[in-house]
Amino acid sequence: MRIRSAKALSSLAMLGAAALIVTGCAAGNTASPTGSPSEAAELPATAWVRADAADVQDGGTLTLAVGSLPVQFNINEVDGNESDTNDIVAATTGGPIKVEEDGTPVVDENYASSAEVTSDDPQIVEIKLNPSAVWEDGTPITVADYQAYWQAQNGTNEAYTPASTAGFEDIASIEQGTDEYDMIVTFSSVYADWQALFTGGLLPAAISSDPEAYNNGYREKAVPSSGPFRISNIDVTGQVVTLERNPAWWGETPKLETVLYKAVSQDQQGSSFANKEIDALYISANADLYQTAQTRDDADIQTSGGLTWTHVTMNAKSGPLSDVNVRKAVASIVNREGIAASANTPVGAPPVTQGDYIFMPGQNGYEDKALPYDLDAAAKFLEDAGYTKDGDTWTKDGEQLKLTITVPADTATNIQRSEQVQADLGDFGIPVELETVPAQQYFSDYVIPGNFEMVSFSWVGTPFPISSSEALFYPLDSESNFTGTTDDRLGDLYDQVNAELDPAKRIDIAKQINDVIWDYVPMFPLAPLPNVYAVKDGLVNWGATQFETIDWTTVGWANS
Repeated sequence: MRIRSAKALSSLAMLGAAALIVTGCAAGNTASPTGSPSEAAELPATAWVRADAADVQDGGTLTLAVGSLPVQFNINEVDGNESDTNDIVAATTGGPIKVEEDGTPVVDENYASSAEVTSDDPQIVEIKLNPSAVWEDGTPITVADYQAYWQAQNGTNEAYTPASTAGFEDIASIEQGTDEYDMIVTFSSVYADWQALFTGGLLPAAISSDPEAYNNGYREKAVPSSGPFRISNIDVTGQVVTLERNPAWWGETPKLETVLYKAVSQDQQGSSFANKEIDALYISANADLYQTAQTRDDADIQTSGGLTWTHVTMNAKSGPLSDVNVRKAVASIVNREGIAASANTPVGAPPVTQGDYIFMPGQNGYEDKALPYDLDAAAKFLEDAGYTKDGDTWTKDGEQLKLTITVPADTATNIQRSEQVQADLGDFGIPVELETVPAQQYFSDYVIPGNFEMVSFSWVGTPFPISSSEALFYPLDSESNFTGTTDDRLGDLYDQVNAELDPAKRIDIAKQINDVIWDYVPMFPLAPLPNVYAVKDGLVNWGATQFETIDWTTVGWANS
């Protein structure tokens, strides 16, 4: 199952999922961390300019960039689980739950009047849907849509290829209560992150009930809208997706009239912003973009905490990296501190490393358990794996230890980070070849099918990090586990943590999970990326944020 979003812009790198996105902190785990706070915690959770709706112009266009147009507009399906796609459809979908600035999930009254746990044993959630909520053709959004959606997402029908079954597989039933807008969700076991299942992505029952429509019906056209905007045009030739106000939207009228998403390669996005062709630029850790953005006379730089974390994933299915000691050696050789400094300092953000597989620095529960940068320890790991130092190289049974790292073309930050990994390992006597592949096929042809030795993209978190981390590591055949390995201890631990409603106890179990993963090191985190954006001056209610759900009805241009 996939529930994380990977960013192909990765060093930015891919997320998109649960977007190859996915991507956070569980309800109840968003309090200030214990002990000394990380520097990352000093960054605001949201850094955009806020404005009341009355202070926002009526009309106008917002032009944004994505790396490429979607290959699948259904973000629930595995090929749609990519961060650019999630960005494009965000204004066209929503659900009973939204997330506030501090990461707290709350009811979104556009979609529901209430959503609450009514029983602990069994866990039952009752959601009162808003009768005014409709699909773009005017059809009401009812319990029937959620019933069909659950059946498509829960993994019981192999004809469907969902990006993630997490949470949905723990639902025993979805039933109608007093009417078609009263939804009763009964869980087969306690699922603490239940709010994460109702934040968006819902499909009409007609789509969810048809595997062919679900899997392939929306590769070239948009999924019907249930948000303030709808996709009105997909221009494959011009590489632009156009969003317009959804005439069936029942909430406050959006301030913007249109939103354009233009496909611009990462290496061209800086110049596009500088030339005022796009209104915002995701800088991440790209120093060149940071400098380029500041050449624009009306640019505002925003920096917030982030949920994106870079890492090196190692394919343990075969070859040298199938040996845990080789993986531990690699993790001990790569200088995380150097990578963090080179990535963050040039864009004005603190250089913070990441050593936790679940929580982000600054989050309650975070604990750095990473293998330290230790070349002596790395040598011992290689010796335990049967390698000997032969001049400037390491050999075993007459074979030199050498590795490859697959990188997407035209993604400068990914390439830069991979070159640093290459340099660290090369200096230690392990040659690494960078294999460059087309960016658009990076995930579909290389990462997802496991056609690599090492890759380094980014995972994008969500406000629900514990349950959403499972698919990255367990089970072995999870559609988001690209490592080719797992540890059987994780199954029981994830069952425990996902059934625990007490926040403190959940953190304790999550720390045990973290320890197990560090035992077999299928990947190793490098650094969290702050959200650094350059936006055109005057843009309000959109920009750098860590948790907050964007209210697309208030995004727009401030009154002059």
